[in-house]
Amino acid sequence: MVDIDDRLRAADPADGNSRESELNRPGPAGSPTDGVPLRGGRGRLVRAAVPAALVLGGSGASGASTTALGLAAAAAVDSEGDVWPVVVDATLGGGDVALRGCDTAAPVSSLQKWLGTADPGSASSVGACSGQTSTGVRVLARTPDPLPRRESLISVARHLETAGLLGVFDAGAPVTSRLAAPLLSDPRVGLVITVAARPDAINRLQPALAWLDENFSEFVVGDAVIVLTEQVPGAAATVIDHVRTHLGSWVRAVVPIPFDLHLATGGPISWHRLTAETRDAYLTLLGALR
Repeated sequence: MVDIDDRLRAADPADGNSRESELNRPGPAGSPTDGVPLRGGRGRLVRAAVPAALVLGGSGASGASTTALGLAAAAAVDSEGDVWPVVVDATLGGGDVALRGCDTAAPVSSLQKWLGTADPGSASSVGACSGQTSTGVRVLARTPDPLPRRESLISVARHLETAGLLGVFDAGAPVTSRLAAPLLSDPRVGLVITVAARPDAINRLQPALAWLDENFSEFVVGDAVIVLTEQVPGAAATVIDHVRTHLGSWVRAVVPIPFDLHLATGGPISWHRLTAETRDAYLTLLGALR
């Protein structure tokens, strides 16, 4: 019986060794075993489904928490219940995303407690530790305590994916947060950068994009979506064209969130109390991440 090595040498005895080495060589990038996501025009990722998302603030008070909640609600509403989003408080010391988002049920536990459960990769475990919004979005709050040993936001994302849930991470500011760094390195996670529609906040945005470009490559910035949050009526009109002209070519999209009195009150947010224009803006953001 002739084995495969003998058949290769018989086909070209002088070139047997090179053929063997060619068989053992890894496939080229783009082969079916290559895990690198597909990229479309201008190097943008092409996503078949709504990705997990990391929301970072270009500076303080940029609307990162409200944007994370609005994006999660848009995903739940747009999918008509097929997507189950979970907003995760990914700030270093614990933010106010649970206070702003849980208009139906407050969290009964914390992110850290959930990670310490016997099976954090089950949907029931998430439900038992999280709060809830009127759109069905779950919210995992965190305390200032560190995450349990060997846990990070990457493991949180994997647990949620295993449970069949969509993670939306509110990491707040700054973009240099060491807690958010592992998610920035994952091309499967969409990046949203929020900035208040004020000239001083816009001026601080370009250095933040430059830092991301230098530390996480051009593709991270190229796939990011900038969200301009209008916190004073009429403020976005003076800066949106400037941002699109000078920074729009750096990123995937620039999406303005209009001033909304319901958001401005500072209390719990209910999707159905937002204006139609605001809800449409969050749906536009959802589409931009795909």
